[in-house]
Amino acid sequence: MAETIVDGRWHWYNVACDLRTQGRLEGVSIEPTSVKEHGCGGTTNSGTRFFITWAGGQFLLLSMDNDEPALVEAFAAVVEYRPFCRYRSKESGLLTYEWDKNDAQGRLQALQEQGEAELQEVA
Repeated sequence: MAETIVDGRWHWYNVACDLRTQGRLEGVSIEPTSVKEHGCGGTTNSGTRFFITWAGGQFLLLSMDNDEPALVEAFAAVVEYRPFCRYRSKESGLLTYEWDKNDAQGRLQALQEQGEAELQEVA
């Protein structure tokens, strides 16, 4: 499957539902006041706070205060492709994973040029 898109948007309630049903990750809650046009934030059952920015068929950024592999795997299952890198954001200090469906190598080069901390490619 893939993201549950309604009227061109991945609504916050579908994010939580998709993570549960497709990603097999229980206990994710989305904070309604965090919802933006292309993203939202929430908390996992283990207490990890996270934020996503998303553009369908293009990219996903997942930033979180703790590394939670189950959350990364759940998002990968939902969007149907793997993240290509992770780093510690200079701006927020949060651990960030990135998915890029169109130009992962170009994005990786841009992140290197920006000097993002702890930048690593992931498979």
